[in-house]
Amino acid sequence: MAVIVCSCLSAYANMDGIWMGAAETESEATRIALTIRETANGYATSMDLLDIGVLGWPALETKIEDRDIVIVFPSDSGPQTMTFVRDGDRLSGTWAEARFKTPARVALKRQAGKKARPETRVMINGPAGRLGASVILPTGKGPFPGVVFLHGSGPQPRDSSRFAARTFAELGIASIIFDKRGVGESEGSFESASFEDLAEDGVAVARHLDTLDSIESVGFFGHSQGGWIAPLAAALWKDAAFIITSAGPAVPPSREGQWEVVCHLRRAGFDAGAEEKARNIVALWHDGVRNASWEAFDAAIKEHQSEDWFEATDFSAFSSRPSKEFSTSYRAFMDFDPLPILKALETPMLAIFAPQDESIDSSESMAILADLAANGSDIRLIAFPGYDHSMRRLAPDDKPSRFAGHPVDYFSLQAAFIRSHVKTR
Repeated sequence: MAVIVCSCLSAYANMDGIWMGAAETESEATRIALTIRETANGYATSMDLLDIGVLGWPALETKIEDRDIVIVFPSDSGPQTMTFVRDGDRLSGTWAEARFKTPARVALKRQAGKKARPETRVMINGPAGRLGASVILPTGKGPFPGVVFLHGSGPQPRDSSRFAARTFAELGIASIIFDKRGVGESEGSFESASFEDLAEDGVAVARHLDTLDSIESVGFFGHSQGGWIAPLAAALWKDAAFIITSAGPAVPPSREGQWEVVCHLRRAGFDAGAEEKARNIVALWHDGVRNASWEAFDAAIKEHQSEDWFEATDFSAFSSRPSKEFSTSYRAFMDFDPLPILKALETPMLAIFAPQDESIDSSESMAILADLAANGSDIRLIAFPGYDHSMRRLAPDDKPSRFAGHPVDYFSLQAAFIRSHVKTR
């Protein structure tokens, strides 16, 4: 989709390659890799933000203006423009974004011979049809520990896990990423799938990875919704060597669905009485999804809507009737209780949480898992204060963060946990 303008040969010709370095402000920084590729019409550029988890962000245009190289990237806040001066195999310049008054400073160096890590694309027979997947291996002979990346909610392709998989490869861990059923190259439909269905897909992918000579053991990683599915997959497939969950709830989705309104009330300073009323309203909404009867929910809204706490809850997500399609999809898993699975687990588990998570009640789930660990379950807990549901750094004082990266040791701690639970063939 890149539009390129580069009309003449100059000292700026031969830009092909991967240019790596960093972007910095007074308080933040992120590692960057620009991939610049010569085409028939000039150059096409894409960017990886190596501390943030962005891969292949395509530029709108790459052009030469006088002695400047100008690369423009699209974003929700408007075009973002990088302007460079080239000195041999080095680029230096600025990165301007509308949300921030001062541009970031950028310095990059061309990496001789560096290429993107190769993937082996495969098709795997799953319970609902074939699943499109990619295997990403570390360099070297192996054998390596292997990770199956499971999906969060919605129509997620394999791309959503590619950054993590490539990072694991740098740490000596192999991965397989796949398109969720009904997405990309994968057959079937995720819209009516239960968590058991999605876990069975993960098991099919794990079994494929386990057949490779370069793999010595296989486990599961799941973020958010994948945090429900990963323990279930390990329960279905006893050969799983480990489980890692990130922002994975230990309560049913119908309970977790109450958290957003509770968050609003707590931030506004309301007491436990208001919180209990709000939870009851959301529970009645879930009853409406279960039985298509909304009288009790409507009555509760009418009863409480004039109370001082009501406006602070932001019930906008529950203000209209869910569609038939949504209700059918949600009913397939809304009452899934992970606790019996977690209690019976024999597979070692690492559970990662962000205490300020805006999407799940991390304190509640951490307490449940800590109790299981205290009673003999092989569960290790890690918390990253100051990060959100996606494990990205929160900016202080609610200011926007320019480079909201993962915790520095987010991936290395996971890699160490995986290596400590390798099962040698």
